[in-house]
Amino acid sequence: MNDTALRTSPITLDRRLVIGETDYQVTAFPTDDHRIDLCIVSSDGDGQVVSEISGGLSPSDLVGITDVLTSTLSGLIAMTQPPLSARADPPPERRGRHPNQGTRWTEVDDDRLLSRYREGARPRDLMAEFGRSSGGIRSRLEHLGVLEPGGPWRPAATPPAPAGTPDPAVPPPPPS
Repeated sequence: MNDTALRTSPITLDRRLVIGETDYQVTAFPTDDHRIDLCIVSSDGDGQVVSEISGGLSPSDLVGITDVLTSTLSGLIAMTQPPLSARADPPPERRGRHPNQGTRWTEVDDDRLLSRYREGARPRDLMAEFGRSSGGIRSRLEHLGVLEPGGPWRPAATPPAPAGTPDPAVPPPPPS
C-alpha cells in the first residue's frame, strides 16, 4: 500500500479474541506519519493485564515483521517451555507425534546419532531413543553426510566369497 492509499483508505482494526481464559484486544490504526500503530493487550479472566505490546509499523514492512515476530516468538516459546519429555501429557496438538519432533538437534544429539548409526542401530531403535520419526532420523543422517539422500539405510555389503573361490582381482595361474 502506498502513502496515498493509506491516507485515503485508512486501515483501522479493532479485534477482540478470547483464547482459553485469556482475552486479547488488538487495535491498529494509521498515523499522520504514514505508519500503522499496533497495540496488543492480553488480560486474564479477572481483567488484569497479562501482556502488552505496541509500536509503529511501516505498511511496506508488514510481511518482514510478520516473519521476524513468528520466528522470534516461536523461539521464545521453545526457550520458556519445559522439554516435551518432561511434560506429563502432551498438548492435544502434539498427541500422536514423536516427543522431540520439530525440536532442534544439538551437537550432542548429532554425535550420539552418528555413533549409534555406526554401531548398527536400526531405524526403529533410533526413533525410540531420540523421540523422532524415521524421516527425522533419516534426514538428520543425510544432513550430516552419512546417508546419501534417498539412498539405502546401509550400503549393500558385498557378501564374502565362499572359501576356495578365486579372487577376481588376482589373475588365475597359467596352465601347466
